[in-house]
Amino acid sequence: MAPTPNITEDEIDDLLYFARTGDPEELNSAKTAICQRENVSVQGLLEVAKDENTGNGVLHMAAANGYNGILQELCKDLSQPTPQNPAMLAIINAQNIAGNTALHWAALNGHLESVKVLLEQGADPTITNRRGHDAVYEAELNDKKEVVEWVLKEGGEGLEEGVSGEAGEGAADDGADEDMSEEDAIVNSEDLSKNIVDELKSMGIDGKVPTT
Repeated sequence: MAPTPNITEDEIDDLLYFARTGDPEELNSAKTAICQRENVSVQGLLEVAKDENTGNGVLHMAAANGYNGILQELCKDLSQPTPQNPAMLAIINAQNIAGNTALHWAALNGHLESVKVLLEQGADPTITNRRGHDAVYEAELNDKKEVVEWVLKEGGEGLEEGVSGEAGEGAADDGADEDMSEEDAIVNSEDLSKNIVDELKSMGIDGKVPTT
């Protein structure tokens, strides 16, 4: 078993910040320095680089803000030794405390290219969050029609019924008409040392903290 890297809270905050603000140079520099110091792979780093309060990882932050280049670079790193290996898939499909994956965030913010990258790299569109919503359903709730149409056409079988809220794993539960505020305050918490702006103005805007 690979050793667990010893990463400080500040280092995790930096990694998350660089991912959510779309700074690939700083992210790569921090990532490389930690991996070399701790003698771990990028897989080992991303497994532990999560916000302790929200469970949000580096992929969540990049996906939520549509930073396709960062997603592609991280997926390239994770593809060692082979593409879509079990460790890679576990990281791509990791859920935060509200059950949302990176794909959920990319979809609900309408970042189609990020959705495409994640699905191509093995993201599972049938995973549901704690409200019983899959990524397509979240996109529909947020009126991201382009994402919904593309995923239903290209993303595989078993999703079309779910997005309607009537059947399938992505069907809405009784609380479907509620907003997704249970995670709002946490995601935009000042635990990250670089405070940006109020999350209520930040959905789908580059460099801003997503709302779910």
